[in-house]
Amino acid sequence: MGTKVIIKELEQSADRIPEYQISDLIQKIKSHKRIFVYGTGRSGLMLKALAMRLMQIGLDAYVVGETTTPSVEKGDLLIVASASGETGSVCMTAQSAKNQGADLVVISSAAESTLKKIQTPNITIESATKFAVSDTSIQPLGSLFEQMLLIVFDAAVLEISREKPGSNDDMAKRHASLE
Repeated sequence: MGTKVIIKELEQSADRIPEYQISDLIQKIKSHKRIFVYGTGRSGLMLKALAMRLMQIGLDAYVVGETTTPSVEKGDLLIVASASGETGSVCMTAQSAKNQGADLVVISSAAESTLKKIQTPNITIESATKFAVSDTSIQPLGSLFEQMLLIVFDAAVLEISREKPGSNDDMAKRHASLE
C-alpha cells in the first residue's frame, strides 16, 4: 500500500515540474566543461548520485567537499539542492561559487528562502521540508523532494546519454571497478 502512495505522489510531483526546467538543466550541464554538486543529508546523496552518472557518461563532475575536488572557477557549473532553501552550508556554497564566477542551478521547494535570495530556483519541487508540511505528500520530512531529485537527475542523464552512440557501453567502462 505505501509503495502505491509514494508512486502516486511521484507521478503528481513530476506533472508539476515544467519540461522546460528539465531541458534547461540538461542544457546547462551540456554547456559547462566542469560540473560541481553540493547538498547535505539525503539531498546531498542524490547530488552525489548525479555526479557519479555524469562522470560515467564522460563529463567532469565533482562533489564539493571531497578531498579530490578542485577549486571552482569562472565558467564552471554548481548544482545545489535544498528543500527548505535554508541549509546554511548550501547557501554559503552557492553564494561563494557565484562570487567566483561559477554558474548556478538551484533546486528547492521553498517559495521564499535564503537560497532564493542568492538565485531564484531553476527547478521547484513541491514537497514538505524539515521546516514545513505540504499537502503534496504524506511522507516524512523532505522524502518526496529527495525522491524527485533522483528522478529529475536520472531523466537529465538519460537525455544526455541518448545523444551519445554506444553510451551505455562507455558508461559501463567508467563504472567503478574496484569494488
